Amino acid sequence: MKRDFLSLPAGLCLLACVTNPAVAADPYPASGQLYQTSALRGSIGLRYWYSQSRSDLDNSSFLGSGFDLSSTDNVRSHTAELVGTLEDTSEGAFMRAYVGLGRNVSGNAELLGVEMDQKDQTTLSYVVVDGGWQIAQLAGNQARLKGFVGYQYLSDDLSMRRNSRTYEQSRDWHAIRVGVSTEGDFNQRFGWTVDVAGVPWAHNKIQSWESNWSYGVEADAMLTANLTPNWQLGVGGRYWWLKSNFDRRYAVTGEKVVFDQNYHRYGLLLESSYKF
Repeated sequence: MKRDFLSLPAGLCLLACVTNPAVAADPYPASGQLYQTSALRGSIGLRYWYSQSRSDLDNSSFLGSGFDLSSTDNVRSHTAELVGTLEDTSEGAFMRAYVGLGRNVSGNAELLGVEMDQKDQTTLSYVVVDGGWQIAQLAGNQARLKGFVGYQYLSDDLSMRRNSRTYEQSRDWHAIRVGVSTEGDFNQRFGWTVDVAGVPWAHNKIQSWESNWSYGVEADAMLTANLTPNWQLGVGGRYWWLKSNFDRRYAVTGEKVVFDQNYHRYGLLLESSYKF
């Protein structure tokens, strides 16, 4: 009997612990904090950019008159992009990047003031990487303002023919981007984004020529529609302008000759992205 009496409290305690687990010691007293939702948000998507470009490399005061080395106009291009974003909502920091590869399929070209018979197809490629922080929230978080700094690589070569001769010109840019990005929601289904970046410095190389300085302005704008909580479609536009200066010397007299290049590219953007 004594043994049964002593085992009774232990049995009651075991029964209480089974039926009421809260009475038992909790090995994770702050277990609610272990299930916080992640602060990381992101997206990955595909874009199509239909664009046109025009460019010129000339000197307006060579030997008292203008001198056009090369120029292009109405160059139409088709480009596919892979784009991704990653954002830490707790800190307001974000990073985004996009890589584009396409073809210049048509257009007009001149070399030394002479119109070429045909402009050959060439490759258009670029990489843009931006990173920054959210600056402010507006209209009850219906709009957000961000600042960013980024890097851009752009390659857009020329190939043109006259009679049986082909003339090629490689063109490459390495640019620093500094700008602001705004995004917002019209409602739960529709939203918008606008990016404006200044290019305070860039290095431009045309064949063996290297620029003394380059600068420019770039902008993107897009309207978006949420088809599902994770799938988004967008339509918008993009514009790039890059201006470069090249200091050269006339081979005969040694006179300084300054060439300028103006490069413009603009067109329509279509995007499909998945948010996670």
